[in-house]
Amino acid sequence: MNWELIHRWNALLVGAFIVTHLGVHLMAVASPEAHSMGLGTMQQFYLDPRYQTVLLLAMLIQIVSGYAELKLFPKTGWRVVRNLSGAYLMLFMVLHVASVFYARYVEFVPTDFYWVAGSFAYEPIKYAAMAFYGLGVFSFFTHMIAVWVLAWKGMPMKFLASLWVFAVATTALILLAFAGLLYDIEIPDYVTTHYESTFTPLLDLLGIE
Repeated sequence: MNWELIHRWNALLVGAFIVTHLGVHLMAVASPEAHSMGLGTMQQFYLDPRYQTVLLLAMLIQIVSGYAELKLFPKTGWRVVRNLSGAYLMLFMVLHVASVFYARYVEFVPTDFYWVAGSFAYEPIKYAAMAFYGLGVFSFFTHMIAVWVLAWKGMPMKFLASLWVFAVATTALILLAFAGLLYDIEIPDYVTTHYESTFTPLLDLLGIE
């Protein structure tokens, strides 16, 4: 089976969803209300059971095909960048989707602006949550840049530099918005309770306060 070809074509669907999702997250730079408006429009489509099934299947195919062709230590530099960023992106997708489904369907917590912002505000995990999410966003851009560089031999250095600037700026703006550094955020009690019930047993086991 040609996993590389499957991975490449399936990436068009998964990538379109991720780009749209990140675009909605960028709306949070304006306000939580702007983010909610964009997310509400997007959820009209991807929360439909038919589209959600297709999307989840596409993500599963992307993870399986990526794992099937993954070599962590190839010889050339850009392939190392592509593969390591892809490996982290696979991990991020699995954990992020699992946490979304747990919050939405087990604890019945809306996975909206405040759900993300709440993880950045919950003291015991805030910095880990920021690092996990920030690396997830940045690894997507890194993966795409590496794929593009490998496909486009002789890419101009100025264009490559502009891609990295865009990746860093987009990641930073999203983190700043959800961390409450662009405006004040009041986290709802039900979101705080959700993170307390989810992480307190684990933190107690690890002896972290």
